[in-house]
Amino acid sequence: MTLDGLEKAVHSAVPRRSRVNFVRYADDFIVTGKSKRILETQIKPVIEAFLSERGLTLSPEKTKITYIRDGFTFLGQTFCKDSNKLHITPSKEGMLAVMKEVKRIILKYRSAPMPMLIGRLNQTLRGWGNYHRWVVSSRAFRKVYNYVFQQLWREMKRKHRNKPRKWVYKRYWTSAKGLKAFSVKYKMKNGSKKIYQIFKLSRIGAKRYVKVRAHANPYLKKDAQYFNNRRHNKKSKIAMTWGDVPAGSVP
Repeated sequence: MTLDGLEKAVHSAVPRRSRVNFVRYADDFIVTGKSKRILETQIKPVIEAFLSERGLTLSPEKTKITYIRDGFTFLGQTFCKDSNKLHITPSKEGMLAVMKEVKRIILKYRSAPMPMLIGRLNQTLRGWGNYHRWVVSSRAFRKVYNYVFQQLWREMKRKHRNKPRKWVYKRYWTSAKGLKAFSVKYKMKNGSKKIYQIFKLSRIGAKRYVKVRAHANPYLKKDAQYFNNRRHNKKSKIAMTWGDVPAGSVP
């Protein structure tokens, strides 16, 4: 890719005592260092020169030099260090984006069957929730779910204008699948009834990601057991073993 080699250029620009680290995902990257001066006077010029050779420039909107205690956003998550503890949470911009998408879906499927509306909302909520399940996300999950409740409540009140609030709540917020949430019973073609329910983000649960060993390789036979243990299934076999490596490749 175009940015291949940038990490090497950054590390070779300063001595190790500068504590410069480089993290990249596709065309987005962050660089951390011992001081703001090092990043401004030594690292940034190297990055600009590297990009200039390839006809690229740093984006002024996305480029920022700040202290980690003030926080920064990367890949939809906010990183902030307080009292020597790093806090990673879903970014406010990401929360606003998913809320905007929830509102758009409700308006778009206003006249559609309820199962279709619930299914589309669940896709959005599950996708966003699973992405942030590895960080401190319980507060963000509550805010987003409360917003979903408010939007659905407003829509159901509009749909049943002549019905009292208590009737609307009992009709749509019922106990199903072990929890109380917005749900509807839909009659299937065979006469049976199926319950469709809004997915509660709190059901995802927080999980802390365990970093993969730096030198572990899923293509090496000696690391097969390590990756099997990570999958929590000791009986499973690794997808590609030493004998499966294509000819001419270097494992």
